[in-house]
Amino acid sequence: MEKRRRTIGLLVSGIMDQFTESLCRGAMKECDEQDMDLVVFPGKYLDRDLSGMPEIMYEYQFNTLFDYARSHMLDGLVISAGNIGCLTGEENVRKLLDSYGDIPIALVASKWDGYISVNYDNVSGVREGMEYLLNELHCTRLAMLGGPDGNTDARERKEVFIEVLKEHGIPVTDTMIAYGNLERNNQEACNQLLDDNPDVEAIFCVNDDTALGLYDVMKMRGLVPGKDIMIFGYDNTITGSKAQPSLSTVGSDAVYLGQQAIHIMYRMLCGEQVDSVVFPAKFIRRNSITTGHNEYRENALMQNDVDGFFDEIFYRYRNEEMEDGSRLRQMFGRLMGQINRVLVKEHRDEKEIKKLLTLVDNFLDMDALDYADIDDLLLHTEDLYQRLCAQVEDPERHYEVRETLDQIYRKIIHNMDYKAGEARNVRQNEIYNMKIFVKESLQFRRGNDAAYASLLGSMKWLSIKNAYLYTFEEPIVHLYQEQFPYPEHVLIKAYIRDGELYTVPANQQRLKTDEIIVNEYIQEKRHKLVLMPLFYNEMQYGLLLCDLSDEMFSSGEFLTNQMGSAVHMIELLKENEKNQQQMEEMLVSLRENNIALDHLSKADSLTGIHNRRGYTEEAKKLIEQNHQIGQDTLIAYVDMDNLKIINDRYGHEEGDYSLKLISDILTEVIGEDGVVGRIGGDEYSFALTMKKNMEDSAVERRIHSLFTAHNKKSDKAYNVTVSIGMYLIGASEKVELEDVLSYADEKLYVAKQHKVRTVEKN
Repeated sequence: MEKRRRTIGLLVSGIMDQFTESLCRGAMKECDEQDMDLVVFPGKYLDRDLSGMPEIMYEYQFNTLFDYARSHMLDGLVISAGNIGCLTGEENVRKLLDSYGDIPIALVASKWDGYISVNYDNVSGVREGMEYLLNELHCTRLAMLGGPDGNTDARERKEVFIEVLKEHGIPVTDTMIAYGNLERNNQEACNQLLDDNPDVEAIFCVNDDTALGLYDVMKMRGLVPGKDIMIFGYDNTITGSKAQPSLSTVGSDAVYLGQQAIHIMYRMLCGEQVDSVVFPAKFIRRNSITTGHNEYRENALMQNDVDGFFDEIFYRYRNEEMEDGSRLRQMFGRLMGQINRVLVKEHRDEKEIKKLLTLVDNFLDMDALDYADIDDLLLHTEDLYQRLCAQVEDPERHYEVRETLDQIYRKIIHNMDYKAGEARNVRQNEIYNMKIFVKESLQFRRGNDAAYASLLGSMKWLSIKNAYLYTFEEPIVHLYQEQFPYPEHVLIKAYIRDGELYTVPANQQRLKTDEIIVNEYIQEKRHKLVLMPLFYNEMQYGLLLCDLSDEMFSSGEFLTNQMGSAVHMIELLKENEKNQQQMEEMLVSLRENNIALDHLSKADSLTGIHNRRGYTEEAKKLIEQNHQIGQDTLIAYVDMDNLKIINDRYGHEEGDYSLKLISDILTEVIGEDGVVGRIGGDEYSFALTMKKNMEDSAVERRIHSLFTAHNKKSDKAYNVTVSIGMYLIGASEKVELEDVLSYADEKLYVAKQHKVRTVEKN
């Protein structure tokens, strides 16, 4: 279909951190202004080492999203290359940028030679904060919690930190700087910095997230930010301003960066000549640096600069899509004017005070505190009181004004408490909706297209009115650190358009992968969308394209993980239905040919050893015999590693070869002292009589050694390996075989969790 509106791709690292959220909100706002569509590609970090992080080891799947940004349906790309590539080298980042060919590119919060970029000044704000600590507070023992040098912002901020210290004659040692990952989950770097600098007075953190991570570590050590160690960060996030104590920071605005990056891209697409832009950033002192005074506030107070105060205290209103932001400014002006009228009167005026308190109520009813830096608001009000005290000598008048201000404080506190209650209710509803979503996302019994539609319909709790679920023609095996095999086609299974759910007939599902962003199913209207991968461990199943709603910033990764698991279940059901059909056909064939069903029902046709039924009968007999003669019985649960990968990559004949090999090796090890059975597709079990001085660990070692020996001499391109869980039944122990298999299966699960998968031979 013909594309009528320009579509911009925004490549970021993740979807749920506050910097990315602010960046996206700014981009969304400017796309609305310029009548353009936006698609966000929330990958992660290039070349991130996930080998020691099993809880998030499959997050590498998110980086495949960057491949889809090469679509010819995108008119331009805005890329947060500094964050995406902060853990890799410059060569790999440039390789990513160059891979987009002729698509116009603008970088945001990043600097790379040859590319237009939009950034905040990493020098002035950091220098201002450092100079304040050194000159005003006379700190001499400073340290820095930095980030990877692959991130240009982190590198430049570190250089300013070092430069200012050298200018003040303070030597810089390696232990004064610890390097983290730009995230709040940064405990190792925080602990290292505190251990290496036990007498540190102040710490500059490369961004607010790492500063809040330092807060967490200090709390565990019994240290108080602002009291024991002064802290300041960079980015001026809402989370930092609402922390306890409120975080001093450098006032960059990621929302503004996002707006300006899209604006630069719009000008580029219009054929204008554009240059890189750097915006100034200002140091903001809050309670994490408690000594001194705010020179800006003092100057503004002397000049009665209401607009200046408003911009400093309520700067967040610029980041929101307010219908009429000027109303908030006008109301603040009226309120400040009324406060001044009340304060300058020589005597208490109940009428004017009542009018003031009404204005306070009206101002708070406009949700003013949602956009306020509370510290600045309260400090400004307190400054007004101090100014009056300096001008009026009457102590009774001081008391009257104090009483009026206390009434204002109570209203503010009451409003904040109400907001906190609302936030708790929202969070409780969110948790409840998550529970319902988990339940509804699994409301299917068959692995068919109706199941995909049911899954898509369970997303209504995320305020999503438009969503498109694509699957690959066949699931894709994508292992860690391997190149992703980009599919040429996808299948659109179901979609939501303007809140209505639709399924797509099978003969109309196939689309070119480049068309997932713009196609006949996506309505021609302004869109702000996000693309998410659907995966389960190493298996990629498809993609979800949906509205970038507010809820996606808080629950987007939870959504994609749950939907990936649900699609995995659909695929398993589909496979199970296929297997059941094949089994039924086989049974019919067996009956027609008058085969001895009783014999076949106890034997595995592929390997020749017992199947589940035959093994269960013989194993129970062996356990009972050993019980009678006073001997132990070893029960093992054995599972082949990587059968699906071998089937997908090398063919089912190789998979069958691997299954036969396992039965041969287990039979060789067990011999005549036990019984072996294939109890599932790639699952085996054996029961072994344990003779005197035999150890179960020795049995396991022998099994693994036989597989190792085979793999070394085999001419196969892959390794055949197994995982084993064992349970020893004592001679006098009475236990059911089914229970023992469950215990062994639990140990098998633990063994697989600690196993490094090596399929291909080096």
